[in-house]
Amino acid sequence: MTRATDGGVIAVLIGAALLAGCSSSPNGQSANTTTTSTAPATSTTTTAATTTTVATGASCTQSAILAAAKSSASTGPVNSVYNFGCSGTWAYANVNVGSGSASYDAVIVLQAQGSGWAVGDRGNACSSHLVPSAIYTQACSSS
Repeated sequence: MTRATDGGVIAVLIGAALLAGCSSSPNGQSANTTTTSTAPATSTTTTAATTTTVATGASCTQSAILAAAKSSASTGPVNSVYNFGCSGTWAYANVNVGSGSASYDAVIVLQAQGSGWAVGDRGNACSSHLVPSAIYTQACSSS
């Protein structure tokens, strides 16, 4: 076999492996997919309302992220979370802080603590590359 053919075979095998994890839901039924990894143990469940659970038990939901953002004294009065993402024990959120003409948008970084989230030191988390690559750009490359 030539190198080009080896690459094609590898691409087909990877594609087949990815498709094997897909499922469809006929007749509007919800589909549940569980993915488990050996190190560290992480489970992802997808249903009608998307919820991701990381190794610590923290749910990656807008309400869980908003609760942490609102409880942080360092963030200011957070009104809403309008975008967020999670990877492992880290998350980021685009939030709106303040009210009226004094409101502004900000990006915060959160770290899982037990079954919830806590707002972290974004500067340190980003400069020390603690934030996983899956969300690094969204968490650390925007202001």
